[in-house]
Amino acid sequence: MKNIYTIIKEEVKKFLREYYDDDDISEKENEIKRSIFDDFLYKNNENFSKNAPLTVIPFTRLKKIWEDYMGTGVVRDTRGLEMIEDIIINNTFKIIEFTALAGHTQWGDDEAFEDNIGYFVNQQLDCIKPNAKVDTNQLELPFNNPESGYTKKQPIEDPHECSTTVHPYIQSFIEENDLEDADRGELYTKLFQELQQKFWDYYIEDPKSGQAYITDFAFKPLETLIGQLMRTTKPEDKVVIIDKMLNVVHQRSDIAAWFVEGGSRALSQLSGYGNQEGDSVISGAYNMSDYGSNY
Repeated sequence: MKNIYTIIKEEVKKFLREYYDDDDISEKENEIKRSIFDDFLYKNNENFSKNAPLTVIPFTRLKKIWEDYMGTGVVRDTRGLEMIEDIIINNTFKIIEFTALAGHTQWGDDEAFEDNIGYFVNQQLDCIKPNAKVDTNQLELPFNNPESGYTKKQPIEDPHECSTTVHPYIQSFIEENDLEDADRGELYTKLFQELQQKFWDYYIEDPKSGQAYITDFAFKPLETLIGQLMRTTKPEDKVVIIDKMLNVVHQRSDIAAWFVEGGSRALSQLSGYGNQEGDSVISGAYNMSDYGSNY
């Protein structure tokens, strides 16, 4: 039997979910997006050539929890299930974000590059090519309206001082491309394009398959199921939803390998998988329409 603390904890979570589930999901998605760019820009190697880190579910732990649930109808290893849930939520949101950033959704996410890579580039330029200070006591003639006479020069809005160290790659890129004399606007464009290309060429690439961490196949089903999972508090209900998610990714070996150790081959060993239909004894037959259509 559950102790009173566990019962109270589950009821409080359930109460909070009823009022804050959409905000929680949105905040988690934004948190993952921030972590993606933070890792790419500030925790990368000196050449901006590392791949996005994806932690996969240990298959032995997964198999034990699933078989225990199928035999008893309850989840006894709740800590293990929480670990599995964290991994599948984080990886799902990362793949959803990568897919959106790649323009494979209806809305895209171009602003994320400006907000993150653009911010990083401006930080670098504040040290490399700071905005020139303006002597506001000097007079200038407004050429668009010379009849109005001379006016005092206006200070540059929001002038930023150098608040970081210059990244070695940024410095070498400027030198190798003879951009030392370029103005700030040109430098911004060149550096922004270079880092964005690094993001596409290296960061979102699966080093094992050489494919990008994006999916048109499973995007909508995973998006639908992740919302259900984050609105659920009971471990036994979570198992069913996570099993549906694994049922989705099981259909494609490349995607399955982004979630579970051993990929589709390992999932085929899970009790209930492995028949010709690819059914699961927990969530039943796989039907894409059960989880929503793709974009």
